[in-house]
Amino acid sequence: PMSILVTNSAARRVPLLTLYAAFAIRTVRGAASEDGGRARPVRAVLFDFDGSLVQSEETHRLSFSSVLGRELDHDTWYTKCVGRGPLAILQEYRQADAPPAEELARLLREDAVGRYDQVLPTNGHSQLLDDLDEAGIAMAIVSSGSRVYINRVLERHGIAGRFKFIVAGDDPEVEGHHKPDPLPYLLAAKRLGVDPSQCIAVEDSPAGITSALRAGMRVVTVRNPANRDHVLLQDELVVAHIDDFHGLSRTVIGCIVDADTAPAA
Repeated sequence: PMSILVTNSAARRVPLLTLYAAFAIRTVRGAASEDGGRARPVRAVLFDFDGSLVQSEETHRLSFSSVLGRELDHDTWYTKCVGRGPLAILQEYRQADAPPAEELARLLREDAVGRYDQVLPTNGHSQLLDDLDEAGIAMAIVSSGSRVYINRVLERHGIAGRFKFIVAGDDPEVEGHHKPDPLPYLLAAKRLGVDPSQCIAVEDSPAGITSALRAGMRVVTVRNPANRDHVLLQDELVVAHIDDFHGLSRTVIGCIVDADTAPAA
């Protein structure tokens, strides 16, 4: 990561170096922890957006395929695209005679507007957000998607006010450091004033899971149509695999709830 940072402007280099230095220190300390950090209290849950908080990967696959003028099959989409920034995907898969990736990105944003109503929250999201609020656990979104898109979908479903903030893929601090780089998750932890070892990331893609693990966070993985036929990354800090939020044990994420209201594991 250090070799990447030297290409950034001087104004951005110091904060990013500080984040990476802190990450390196935590990694060394975490290596000596017998429980891998799993016993530490949970102070924040950080949600990836597409495929995790909302079910949207098929919608995005179709949108990208339409703009690129070529089909991105399901395997290519999940293994090569999910979790990456839109511009990087467009640059890699644009055809030789296609407009520049920046112009394709504009067309992608226009195409996506007509598909917002196809993006639905993951089942059980409302109760989960209520339980996290009641437990005093902070919530934020960490995504490679655009801020405008995320805000519009959140507003459409009336949940925009449930999150402290969004770390989006088009934020200046994140550009050039998308998942699987740990920077997006490290930024979120810093903004919350929470140590990464006290955060749980909710993720669905190899890039996202790797990003959170490299940041020193525990991870809950979400099964969805895009990843169901793939083996998700295994690690001692991957603490749960779920199909939806009804199936997420609240004790895993630090919520203490009545036994008769707790979802089945």
